[in-house]
This record gives sequence, C-alpha cells and structure tokens, in this order.
Amino acid sequence: MSDTGRPTNPDGLVLEAWGQGFMLGSLLIMAAITVCNMKKHILLHKLILAELILAMANGTFIFPHDPVYGWYQSVTAIGLNISWALHNVIAWMKNKPFLSRRLSMIYIITVMLCWPYWIVEIYANFTYFNNINTIFLKTRPLEPLFRDPWWVFTTVSLFWTIKREYNFGLWELVQISPRFGIMLLSMCLSIAFIIVDLLSVLNVFTDSLPTGIEPFWKLSFIFKCLCDTVILDDFKTALDHMRNYWLRKQASDELLLASPYGHSPRHVAAVGDDIEAATGPIGAHRLVRSKKSFSVPRVVLRENV
Repeated sequence: MSDTGRPTNPDGLVLEAWGQGFMLGSLLIMAAITVCNMKKHILLHKLILAELILAMANGTFIFPHDPVYGWYQSVTAIGLNISWALHNVIAWMKNKPFLSRRLSMIYIITVMLCWPYWIVEIYANFTYFNNINTIFLKTRPLEPLFRDPWWVFTTVSLFWTIKREYNFGLWELVQISPRFGIMLLSMCLSIAFIIVDLLSVLNVFTDSLPTGIEPFWKLSFIFKCLCDTVILDDFKTALDHMRNYWLRKQASDELLLASPYGHSPRHVAAVGDDIEAATGPIGAHRLVRSKKSFSVPRVVLRENV
C-alpha cells in the first residue's frame, strides 16, 4: 500500500496546505457574510450556514502528524461529505419553484438515494488513510457521479429559466444585479473545476501533480458555496425582486420623460440606484405610462407551462 500519511514532498505539502487554507478561509468569510444577511426564521438560510460550518474542519487536517493525521483527516471528512450531500438539498430548495412536482420529486429522491454511497465513502476514506485497505481507490473516482449531476442540472435549469421565462439578457441581468452575475459566474467556474477534478481522479494529470494531491474539488466546492451565499434566497424570489426593480426603474424613466418639468434627482436616485430598497410589491408605487410604451419581462409560472 502506498504512503497515505501527511505529504512529505515539499511541492505536495505546499499545494495541500494552500488548498486547505484557501478553503477554510473562504468558508469562514462566507459564513460571516451569511450570518450577517440571513433571516433566522428561514430554513434555507440555516441550511446554507450549516453547509459551510460542516466543511470547515476538513481545511485543517494538514497540521497533525502520523498517526493522528489519518484519524483526524477521516473524522473531518465526515462533515465534508455531509456538507456535499446538503448542498444538493439546498440546490433543490432554490430551484424548486421552477420545477414541476414530478421533476422536483425525482430530483430530491435521487439525491437521497445517493446517501448510502456517502456512508461507504466515509468508511473507505477512514480505512485508506489509516492503512487498513484500499477500497477508497475504487470509490473515489465515483464521487463526481454521486455529488455533481444535480448541481450541473441546477445550473443549466437556471440559465434556461432566465432565457425562457424572463426577458432578461445575461448582460442586462448583470447590470441590474451584479450579485446575481457573480452567482452565475461562480456556477460556471464550479462546473469547470468539476471537470478538471474528474480528469485529475482519472490520472490525466499524473505527471504534473504530486501523487494524491487533488486541489480541484476544493475550488469547485468553494464556488458552489459562493453561489449559495451570495444570494441566500431561492432563485425565483431573487429574479422576481430584480424584475420588480427593473419595472420601477422603467416607470421612473417614463415619468421623467412624460413630465414637462421632470422629476427631482432625489426621486430618480431612490428608484434607480438601490435595488435592495426597490424590491417590495410593485403595486406600492403608481406607474404612469407615456404614449411610448415600455416592454415588460413576462413571467411564466410552472402551472401555466
């Protein structure tokens, strides 16, 4: 059996220490941001915070030496695996308003059917890093299959929903909400690192990486968590808020053009510059239209599809 202890090669030690430190630091910052923005009565926000906290300890196992190293790594991997499974539940909750009932049930049931694999993976991880057996070498290449298909589906589904049900272009969406743009970019980056991690596990990068050092899953996981953190609410709530903001901004522009005296800069700034303050019910403001009509993004609910 190959050496599964703490890396002794300087390049491998530096790479693994960097990866763990980057993951831990990112999770700590995202957890702090989540605490500042979460609403305690919303379950989704609590699950996102739990997802971040559960994975933190796995960013510290570089410190112990053998024989503690194997035990510590295996114990912290339990929280990491639970966090991965929880991430798919969070993705389901965020995407659920856009899914039909049948598709929603298939999504969450298949997520739960994968949980026995994670139990086996926890056992395999422990036995491998404590030099008992090498089952982990067979289960590790299967991780992307039991971890990532739901996230890829969620990403594709969100882009398709934006294109089909909202008349927003991607650039227009980013201009309205840079936060949403960061989330979409993070989704794409997470999938890119999923692909690179899969290639690494399949030994495509054997000659270019120290043996057993695979930092790509950490990068993918960080970007997944960033997607959950940057917008805590479900996707429909976030998109509807942006749609309401867009409507108010359009109405403000029309009012400014329709009035011969115009509007005070204070009123225009209040509507046009603060998306957070402009996401209440659209009926709270009176919309006055000029002869030149403005287009309204249409929203198609799943019940009407």
